[in-house]
Amino acid sequence: MKKSVKVLGTTLMVLTAAVTLAACGSKSGASKEDKNTISLISPDHSDVHPKNKDLWMWKQYQKKTGVRVNWEQVKDWDNKKQLILSRKTLPDGFYQTGWSNEELTKYGSQGLFKPLEKLIPKYAPNLAKLMEDDPSVAKAITSSDGHIYSLPYMSTDPLGGGRNFKLYINKNWLKKLNLKKPTNTTELANVLEQFVTKDPNGNGKADEQGFYMDSGQFGAFELMIKAAFGFNTAGRTAMENNFYIDDNDQLQYIFTDDKMKQVWEYEAELYKKGLIAKTAFSGMDYDKWVADAAKDKVGLFAWVGSDFIGASSMNNYEPIAILNGPDGKNGSLVTQSGVMGTSAFIITKEADEAKTKKMLKWVDYFYSKEGSDFGYFGKEGVTYNVDKNGNKVYVKKILDYPKGAQLGAYQYVDNVYAGFFPYLEVEEKLKSISKGLQPEVFTDDPLNHMPKQVLPGLQGTVEEANKLSTIQTDMNNYVDQARVKFVTGKWDIDKQWDAYKTQLKKIGVDEWVKIRRAQYKRYESE
Repeated sequence: MKKSVKVLGTTLMVLTAAVTLAACGSKSGASKEDKNTISLISPDHSDVHPKNKDLWMWKQYQKKTGVRVNWEQVKDWDNKKQLILSRKTLPDGFYQTGWSNEELTKYGSQGLFKPLEKLIPKYAPNLAKLMEDDPSVAKAITSSDGHIYSLPYMSTDPLGGGRNFKLYINKNWLKKLNLKKPTNTTELANVLEQFVTKDPNGNGKADEQGFYMDSGQFGAFELMIKAAFGFNTAGRTAMENNFYIDDNDQLQYIFTDDKMKQVWEYEAELYKKGLIAKTAFSGMDYDKWVADAAKDKVGLFAWVGSDFIGASSMNNYEPIAILNGPDGKNGSLVTQSGVMGTSAFIITKEADEAKTKKMLKWVDYFYSKEGSDFGYFGKEGVTYNVDKNGNKVYVKKILDYPKGAQLGAYQYVDNVYAGFFPYLEVEEKLKSISKGLQPEVFTDDPLNHMPKQVLPGLQGTVEEANKLSTIQTDMNNYVDQARVKFVTGKWDIDKQWDAYKTQLKKIGVDEWVKIRRAQYKRYESE
């Protein structure tokens, strides 16, 4: 019996040693793999796009760099990101995910996100060059505590990358009715009135709409109208964040300004006459709107590109980039900063120093001309060919994709849809040509009608963010409700304007303005 126990003990020792040696060997192999593997979380667009692990572009980039990415893709990101942050172990980084400037500062100061400003000059030279060429880039991505916790989504083309909103007007209807393209709000109202009353689609039915989009997209139209009335002094992002800079370089809240009363009065008049579709605020989904466009029912819409209305209808529209006010003045390009997003690529505390440097090198490629072209066009002979003019044009299987060339390209490359990737956008006219389209032609000279300045999103402290969170949510909700009631005529704007402003004061607009002015002052002094 004792002999059996001894043999068993010896056997266990041998097995234990063997397992230990195997484990050591396994650890060594895993360590080698880990050095060339990074884990990233990104949004899930698999309804229109292959999973990242299966995408042609990422397979090619792995061959080029030797870096393997373990992708985790998440749907409904905004509602899940706090849960993800509470995990015991984070991914090495976040790719193309949305975080506010205040969130970047908050989680960076807590040590969850790594500061990158000292590493960028050496390990991200392409981005460093862009920051050197345009100092506003560094100002846009530097948090209020002086650190850079994330890399940007960028475009150097003021007319590109989805930077600028435009009105798109039905050029066939203009021609049919012998009308000139409107240049100011008065002319726009006159043209829309003829659109809805003179049967320009020629079907004998009164089914034409003036401004018409799927419900919930009214904001793009209103940005153009706000610019016409003089609110576009600091660019699109400022207007989207509800402020402008006045002639005394003072930040002002838009929605208590008397010019905003004029904007809503103008929109209410259009709505009353049926020149804004009655479904502007509810009742119209995107697919139904696109179908109506295909039936030639849409006179005007607003977006960053005409392709939003669908491939079968987009060529029926031409852009209005500059819309003046009723006095024929104030029009300017509704464009945003070249830094269109500040949270495109984040490296977390999980990445050690060596991996952090590797990740910076890995992503910096996409801030170069070569990397930008690769991310958008792909590879010659595979995803594009070069035409006689030297332009890259997608191959036939992409151009003929049933849902359009953009989504066709999205089956191969990543940086063509949804935006906010860590990347330098390709020039807009080259993007159009690649999809077999003619670049947009502007008759209103948008580059000579730039805003006085084009601000990025202002950086706030964590304390400011805490103060603003409730105020801003309540203010935005109240303004959204007031807009619908004023524009649709449920509220009499002359009788209720003062009460509306009083309510915003009760919510905390004065405190909001005080905080935003402090942020703007910091931006100017940097």
